[in-house]
Amino acid sequence: MSEPILEMTDVSKRYRTAGFGRGRGGFLAVDGVSLHVGRGEALGLVGESGSGKSTLARMANGLVVPTSGTVRTDGRDVARLGRRGLRRLRRNVAMVFQDPLASLNPRQTVRQTLENVFRAHGETTSTAELVALLESVGLGAHYLERYPHEASGGQLQRVAVARALALKPDLIIADEPTSALDVSVRAQILNLLADLQRDQGISFLHVSHDLAVIRLYSDRVAVMQRGRVVETGPSEEIFRSPQHPCTRALVEATPEAELPARPAGALRGADRACHDRDHDSPNDHPVVSRPEAGATEY
Repeated sequence: MSEPILEMTDVSKRYRTAGFGRGRGGFLAVDGVSLHVGRGEALGLVGESGSGKSTLARMANGLVVPTSGTVRTDGRDVARLGRRGLRRLRRNVAMVFQDPLASLNPRQTVRQTLENVFRAHGETTSTAELVALLESVGLGAHYLERYPHEASGGQLQRVAVARALALKPDLIIADEPTSALDVSVRAQILNLLADLQRDQGISFLHVSHDLAVIRLYSDRVAVMQRGRVVETGPSEEIFRSPQHPCTRALVEATPEAELPARPAGALRGADRACHDRDHDSPNDHPVVSRPEAGATEY
């Protein structure tokens, strides 16, 4: 197994709820999850809506503080980093969010958006460097002076990827990076991310509800259900022989085409199946964890 760049050990997150919510104990969004991402590896995190994927992704980047457990990047405990340490973490662990329009300042040009990344870390950059950054994601120099409302969703997501790449991170966390885009541009963005992993050796934690996407663009898969990881393993093994009932339901709800337009209700059907087949609790079934080829304990 490659050296882990991200390690999450027995991580949980409980949110307090007001009113009649989910009881006095609050809402347990993530429950005792352990996973890792190796250097140069793409780990796909998939599960039904509300399974805790996005909360887990934000804990990996230090945006959400776990209630218990540890998160380590390059062997350093994120909870102990302090302000300066978190700033260094944000250099090495970047994030691409679901909605590019919501994640970009509508009053700033693309140039200002990219320059702010460098400025936040006490660095300067040149126009030539900004152009090279845009070209690395398939955009031309003329995009520098555009505002978000002057670009399409796919172009904006490329800008968001360029922003994530600005400081040459070791790990990019992509939280549903294509779900807000038209089907026609989804493959373009996903192929861009795959090219970055291959050409620059960047590690990815790829969060998606779409198992077809995860299959194509991830080396390993972790399946979440109700805040827990219920099955992990190499991508092709998960698809060829899913072991956990929730994983089987997700696989059965996934069309055979590589990047299909999901039929209306298909994901909802998978959500119901995950709940129906597991009855009251994911604990009714053991967690399925398959070793990687040549893996060793660390």
